Amino acid sequence: MPYPFLPHKTVGITRFTLATLTFILLSFTLSWAQPKVNVAQLKAKFPNEEMAYLNRSEQVTVDLVNGALQIDVLHQEDRVFLDERASVWADERIYFSDAFQEIKDLEAISYVPEKAGFKRTPVTDFKTERPSPGGGIFFDDMQVKKFTFPGAKQGGIGTVSYRERIKNPYMLSGFVFGNYVPVINSDFSVTFPASVKVSYKTYGDMKGITFKQTTLNGKTTYAWKAQNLKASPLETESLSLRYYVPQVLLFIESYTIDGKTTEVLGNVQKLFNYYKSLVKDLNKQPNAPLQALTDSLTRGKTEEDKIKSIYYWVQDHIKYIAFEEGLGGFIPRQAADVCQKRYGDCKDMASLTSTMLNLAGVPAYLVWIGTRDIPYRYVENPSMSVDNHMIAAVKRNGKWQFLDATDDRIDFGLPTSHIQGKEAMIMTSEDKYEIVPVPIVPAAQNFRRDSMVLSIEGKTLKGKGTLMFEGLWKTSVKSAIQYRSEPQRDEYYKNILSRGSNKSTLEKRTVSGINQRDVPVQFDYTFRVPDYVQEAAGELFINPHLTRTWADKRMEDTRKNDWKHEFAHTQETVEILPIPVGYEVSYLPENRSFSNPDFGFTLSYEQKNGQIIARTKLMLNTLLVKKSSFPEWNKMVEALNEAYSEVISLKKK
Repeated sequence: MPYPFLPHKTVGITRFTLATLTFILLSFTLSWAQPKVNVAQLKAKFPNEEMAYLNRSEQVTVDLVNGALQIDVLHQEDRVFLDERASVWADERIYFSDAFQEIKDLEAISYVPEKAGFKRTPVTDFKTERPSPGGGIFFDDMQVKKFTFPGAKQGGIGTVSYRERIKNPYMLSGFVFGNYVPVINSDFSVTFPASVKVSYKTYGDMKGITFKQTTLNGKTTYAWKAQNLKASPLETESLSLRYYVPQVLLFIESYTIDGKTTEVLGNVQKLFNYYKSLVKDLNKQPNAPLQALTDSLTRGKTEEDKIKSIYYWVQDHIKYIAFEEGLGGFIPRQAADVCQKRYGDCKDMASLTSTMLNLAGVPAYLVWIGTRDIPYRYVENPSMSVDNHMIAAVKRNGKWQFLDATDDRIDFGLPTSHIQGKEAMIMTSEDKYEIVPVPIVPAAQNFRRDSMVLSIEGKTLKGKGTLMFEGLWKTSVKSAIQYRSEPQRDEYYKNILSRGSNKSTLEKRTVSGINQRDVPVQFDYTFRVPDYVQEAAGELFINPHLTRTWADKRMEDTRKNDWKHEFAHTQETVEILPIPVGYEVSYLPENRSFSNPDFGFTLSYEQKNGQIIARTKLMLNTLLVKKSSFPEWNKMVEALNEAYSEVISLKKK
């Protein structure tokens, strides 16, 4: 199932620093031979930016033409290149689908700065191509118009305008105010006649964005304008841009032609009505081979084992490949066809999984859901841009369990990490649905447990350990290993099994559980760390913290965005050090802890049966550490580093 927002373009994204913004007086239109833009003033206002939009505009016109609904969007953008990295922003891409869109009247112009002003250079080399399929697994009818602004350099300006005809009223989306670069002027409007009912919703902070409604010659116009929109920070481990910027979401609710009214969108029920129309003919015919396969997998098994057998079979035997054209990107294929061909995308796997479960006597249902990159709930944006994924679901003991067969590394009972906390639309019958939140997997289920038995040999610390991963952490490790070559895997193993210092040597290691389900991934290993044990005045000093998780994870004051995590988790480390013969403990550090609802740690030490046992437990109980929690997080990191610096001392008896 493709992302239904149908983005009309993408541009390269590089590093940005937020500049202080004030209103800049400028005037600029495509028709002028010489733009009136104070580039020096813009450069002064945005000293760290590579580019700024002078103008971003979309004007939507909805009308009835020759007895049919017609939707056109006029796109206009003017950008100014602010430093010598202009070439990064000189390439433009406009993506579209023949089935849903038509691009026409494309015009682009470069204004290249010269001593006397600007040289106007129209773009003449436009190419229309099919994008390269990602990794050979995604094939669709998307096309891309490509061009480059000629002569782009610091102080130059690039303008582009084109008309987009939207062929399907369900594909009308809306407008995003804001970008990863500053936007000086931004406006969005929709004009429609009385025979078309258009509504809208807003998302995000619309403060400072003006709205005006007018009626002229029987047509209504909704118009929004904004000025001096700051650049949204582009930072790693952050939520997508749509979480942070204001947006207008458009809906054609209905239109009337010759007295007949056609309902489109506008609320969740209408969205469900459309979705169910796409699957009304799905899997209606019996298929003997599919029934036979299902019976062979489930005969004599309990309900849970039936679910596992079918779910894991689909994961193992259906290769993820998407062939999507037109509505084929939204309509699941027949389960029997998917099974026979042995490939499909998310919606095809959902079709096959749910059908086989139903054939096995286990009620299963189709589910529409958005991944975590999409911020909206269904009631906030009841359109096709609220979700981009399909899975299956079963209800057991009164609780929904979600089955995403596209991830062949995940165990039954866990949702994939990218749908945690998201709303799912479950089609419970031909006419009914439920909106259900996908649970966030508790930190206790996603654990990393490292147990080591240590020994001292002169100044060398030796160890034998077992490192285990379970839950979504296990899935993450399996994913990391799956796509690495053998040399890359060896390097990965060395990294996660390194202990104590950069002198650490991994002597032996075995891996189990990588190709198994419902058991942890486990690494058994031995290592040695030369020059780790310090000796002075007859005493031995050993720092027991051979792994110092989060020690370097202080959140910098310059960070602007919240800190996103793939899953909540728990990390436990147990280090057992037998006290050498002839020695006794002269100093054992105090226990330490830090508690916060979203994160924390405990460190404890125990002397028992001739051994020192050091235990460390770190907990992250959230998918998003808010910026407002950064001071508390940094306080925890400071306390943790103090605890990590403690050493155990042993003296001769």
